[in-house]
Amino acid sequence: MNGPIHSPIHPDATPLSPWVLAMSAAVGGTVGSAARAAVQEWFESAGWPVWGAHLAVNVVGAASIGVLFARLSSRDAHGVPLGIPHGLRRREHLLGAGFLGGFTTVSGFAWDVTDLVQGGDVAPAALAIGVNAIVGIAACAAGYRLAIYVVRQVPDPESAR
Repeated sequence: MNGPIHSPIHPDATPLSPWVLAMSAAVGGTVGSAARAAVQEWFESAGWPVWGAHLAVNVVGAASIGVLFARLSSRDAHGVPLGIPHGLRRREHLLGAGFLGGFTTVSGFAWDVTDLVQGGDVAPAALAIGVNAIVGIAACAAGYRLAIYVVRQVPDPESAR
């Protein structure tokens, strides 16, 4: 692999406290978990299965993770991601590890599949596995590509000078 995984810290940057980053993730996670609970309630009130809510939040969350990474990461001249710059770490923790970590649910997905298989509902279990794995990865890649495309369409104000 060429280059650093993360961009170096700017010499003038004040290091972010691990406590600030942890609190950012905790606040984001609380809001993300509440949003997931709202989606679950909405599915239940519509008469849809909760496992469908978990599929929905995982796919939407995966696409959002792709968008977030594309928006926060630095890229080299060829567009290869170098990592998240130091100045954006708080957003990375608040939105990525926090909100999207709380919004998506691997444990809910695992519980759903176990429950479906034990109940003899193999087809919905297979659908849940396929959607979470294949569609989730594709959604993350699509979110990343979409964000990169949008960034390339917006003129850079620095280049206009």
